[in-house]
Amino acid sequence: MMLNESLLDDGPLAAAADSALARRFRLWRGPDGRRQVYSVYAAEEAPDYPHAVALVVWRMQGSRVVIWTGPAGAEARAAARAAGAQEIHLRILPEAESGPLAPC
Repeated sequence: MMLNESLLDDGPLAAAADSALARRFRLWRGPDGRRQVYSVYAAEEAPDYPHAVALVVWRMQGSRVVIWTGPAGAEARAAARAAGAQEIHLRILPEAESGPLAPC
């Protein structure tokens, strides 16, 4: 399984750091330096959103490491099972007239 080193764990939302929301949302920083908010799900409970990017994630010493990226749904859950990952993080992509937008 290949780790995705282009996405860096930027921790929980600062406003939610001391609340239950800290477990539901996570910030990831892309290679361009921009931060994006993802919803956090247990690997086996991640929903099938048609226009979402999924990150299959290992929890490691208080941090997170992305080990697979792709579409949300059965493929993401299968990747999580195969890797023994604990979480799937989802980012729902906005739609434009030309179709779903790629992640920034």
